[in-house]
Order: sequence, then C-alpha cells, then structure tokens
Amino acid sequence: MADAPEGRRRGAKLPAEATGGRPGQGSVFLKVLSGALSGALIVLLFLAIIPKLTEFGSVGDSLRSMSLLTLAYLFLVAIAIRIVLAASYSVLTPELPLGRSLIAREASSAVSNIIPGPSGTAAQYAILRSWSVSLEHFARATLAVSVSTDALIFIGPGGFFVIWTLVGQPGPTGGAHVWAVGLIAVILAAVTMLVVGAIASSVRLAKWLGKAGQACVNPFRKLFGKDRITSWPDACAGLRADLLDTLRHDGIKLLATVISGYLLNGLLLVACLYACGISKSQMPVTLGLMLYAIGRIATIVQITPGGVGITEIAYTAVFSAVLSDSSQPAIVAGVLVYRALTYALPIVTGAFAYVIWRVMRRHEIHEEKLAAEAAD
Repeated sequence: MADAPEGRRRGAKLPAEATGGRPGQGSVFLKVLSGALSGALIVLLFLAIIPKLTEFGSVGDSLRSMSLLTLAYLFLVAIAIRIVLAASYSVLTPELPLGRSLIAREASSAVSNIIPGPSGTAAQYAILRSWSVSLEHFARATLAVSVSTDALIFIGPGGFFVIWTLVGQPGPTGGAHVWAVGLIAVILAAVTMLVVGAIASSVRLAKWLGKAGQACVNPFRKLFGKDRITSWPDACAGLRADLLDTLRHDGIKLLATVISGYLLNGLLLVACLYACGISKSQMPVTLGLMLYAIGRIATIVQITPGGVGITEIAYTAVFSAVLSDSSQPAIVAGVLVYRALTYALPIVTGAFAYVIWRVMRRHEIHEEKLAAEAAD
C-alpha cells in the first residue's frame, strides 16, 4: 500500500481496516459482542432503572407533548455539537480538514458508545493515521482537548453558580443544600484552577505527579509479574511542555471549541427539559445550566460504554433534587431525549461516518495505485 511506508517511517503500523482491508473475524466478533452488551445495558435502563424513578405512562405523556418543530430544533443543536467537537481536533491539526475530523470523530464516538475502555480513541487514531495525521499531532490534540475539557467540567459548576447568584438566584432555591452544593462547586473550581496553574508553572510538580502515579501503579504491576514503571516523571514533564506549547499557539481556538461544546450540551439538556414540560419559571436557564454542570461531574469517569445508565441517573437525580417531585416524569423524559441526541445519535451518525471513511479509503488507495502505475 502507498501509505504503508509512511506508517513504518512514523513508527506506527496501520491496522488492516485503515488501509482498506476488511475487518478481521476477531474485530467483527468484538463489535457484535460489545453491541450486545450495550444493548443489554439500555434494556436494563428501561426495565429496571426508569421504573424506580417514575411511571412510564407519565414519561410517555411528556414525550408525546413535543412538537415536530421542537424535535427538529433539538436535532440541529445536537448536530452543531458534533461539528464543534470535531473542530476541536481540526484547529489543532494543520493537516486535518474539518470534514475528515468530523468523520473520524463520529466513527470514534460510535465505538466509544458501544465498546468500553479507550476504544474510541484507538478508532479515531486508526482513521486519522490512514489520512497521514502524525502520531505526534494526534497525541498533542488528544491531550489538549482532554485536559481542557476535564478542567472545564470541574470549573463549570462553580462558574454557573456564581452567574446564577449574580442574577438573583431565580427559580426554586432548594434551601440550604443548594448553597452548600454551590459553595463546594466554587471551592472545586478554585482548586482546579490552582492545580492547573501550579502544574503549568512548575516542571517539578509535573514530575512529582508522574512519580506519584507510578508509585500507585507499580504495586499492581508487580502483582501481575510486570516490570516497574520508571518513566512517568519525565513523561509527565514532556506532556506538560507539549500542552503548554499547544495552548501557546492554538489556545484561543481550542478553548473556543471546547467551551462552545460544553455550553451547547448544557443548553441542549435544558431545552430538552423545557420541551418535555419543565417551565422556565420552574427552572430558569441559569439554574438549568448550573444543574447540568453539577451532573456533568458525575459522568467524567464513564464505567459503562458512553456512560449509559450512569449518566441518566446522575442528571435525573440532580434535577429532581432541586425541582418539585411532580416534575420528575418531565425530568426523566427530558433526560432521555437528551441522551437519545448525545448517545444514540452518534451511534447512527458514526455508522454512516465509518462507511464513508471505508469508501473514501478504497477510492484513495485505488487512485494511489493508478498514480504509482503511471509513474512506472
């Protein structure tokens, strides 16, 4: 293949699928098995979890109250989120157009929502490598996007609490526990900014974090007969330098895409709740965004593929704790619509993206072969 030498030159062998080959039997089996497991989790969500929260009939009434125009609007916002998420990689990778980044991002999101673990990152890397995106550029973009997103998730609740307080705390206050949660959120935001700032200004701290991390991991590696890790301090220092260099050159564009994606997700969830019967007097936008930000923290570590089951419970619990009990059917319905647009939709768009990528790769490889034959 024309791009195989390039893959060897960069020290990374391309998977067969990335060079136009058919998926192996093991790959197909893993996809089918993971899909079945994810499907079982969804069935469990509807048969065992939702009935514990509210009645299906009330949820159905809330869902049926949505108009087609509202659904179309929510769908467009969800698509805008997909584009913004893809742009976060495109702005950091000179050789990656937005269209190709969107294809890779959607296909990887579909994999992440079906297969547990870092499967989506691996799929995204395979697709981007097939388009000659270097390992260095991919690693830098992944690190910058991940760190920026995680930091924003921890800072967001405190920021939204301050905004909600400044506009007069409209909507139900929920008593003293809202202030307690808000105070914790502000402290968490402050600590996050202090830690990020400290690491950014201190190579020694970055190395200390790497040393602490390997000290935690090495006992488990010894238990399984593996060699001790000794490279994490230098690796963390290198990651810090790469991240600072990336932010120095493209920080504004990166933060614009990451913050836009975060805000659009919050606004989409709030809009879904409005569409299912929650009124703006019950939950003003500022309150809704604050509750979204609090719930988002609970989803930062995804135990299940795409956080299915965990995310729905987290958001439902947070909004139900502040809004009235009578609002719970509308809350459950709104969260389900939101998850349909942020969990189920990427599986569908990702499947189309995967097919498009396969077709494009076959065409590209055919063109490369013709060009090589013409050159001979």
